[in-house]
Amino acid sequence: MNGPLLRRLGLRLLRLVAVLLVVSLLCFFSLNLLPGDPARSILGIAGSSPEAVAHMRHQLGLDQPVLTRYLHWLGNALTGDLGRSYVNNQPVSSVIVDRVPVTIELIILSQLIALVAAIPAAMIAAVRRGSAVDRGISLGVFGVLSTPNFVAGFILIYLFAVKINIFPANGYSPLSAGLDVHLGSLILPALALAGGPFALYQRVLRADLVETYSQEFMAVARAKGVTPVRAAVRHAMRPSLLGLTTSVGVTVGTLIGADVIIESLFSIPGLGSELVHAVGSRDYVEVQGIVLVITAAFVLINALVDLVYPLIDPRLRSARQARAARVPDVVA
Repeated sequence: MNGPLLRRLGLRLLRLVAVLLVVSLLCFFSLNLLPGDPARSILGIAGSSPEAVAHMRHQLGLDQPVLTRYLHWLGNALTGDLGRSYVNNQPVSSVIVDRVPVTIELIILSQLIALVAAIPAAMIAAVRRGSAVDRGISLGVFGVLSTPNFVAGFILIYLFAVKINIFPANGYSPLSAGLDVHLGSLILPALALAGGPFALYQRVLRADLVETYSQEFMAVARAKGVTPVRAAVRHAMRPSLLGLTTSVGVTVGTLIGADVIIESLFSIPGLGSELVHAVGSRDYVEVQGIVLVITAAFVLINALVDLVYPLIDPRLRSARQARAARVPDVVA
């Protein structure tokens, strides 16, 4: 592994640590500004006498200063201990491990749907740019982009669960229930999540393909008699993937936030619905752990996207190697 690559990885790692530290600090102090008391939420109205609340706050460590509690939590988090849930007394790391696979599967399925639909739509619109087909696709994409994912979720439930009745309206079936039943319980929430990414990917890829078509090598391909579709697939697609790759990396991170609403709407037992439950029950420790994991996933995904760029376009790798080669001359 060469020096420039190690330096880039080191900088990425330092940036990840800094972002996680800042987010954890802001999240911890923001949670303590919320109204309500976790001790009263746990005890309920019947058992929330002043003595019982004070005893529960002492057991949870809530009677200590906020900064002291944060430093104690941070020290444990550095060893992999994210604390125990206020509500069920389970380790937060175990709750996250149980819920993460469902969320990951839902996000991956929604991304596959978005990409499978967006890439052909972008290619057709780029090849037929300015035509009625291009305008029709653009109008449909704009309609999808203008529809919030929770509204799309209600529409999908009405159409495919109520009217046609081919998919369940809510609930989650594990893989042990059968592959068809399992995917059937995920297809509607995945479609609801895929709408926004589909519209973004289609617009970004279409714009990049149109720009690529204006390059000289595409004119040469057309002069050789290459058909528009073949030119799009074999010659224009790869140079046009940088914008799409960036969009995928950013969107995967933002989908985790949108997933909170969709999982709650469709009663999917993932990380998003658990976050909503933890916020409602004032389970600060669990909220803190889930937010930390989501932030780490977002930063890591974007770091991986940056590392994938040179594999997509070798010109970027050559440019970075040229800059690295010039560094010793400048230092000298």
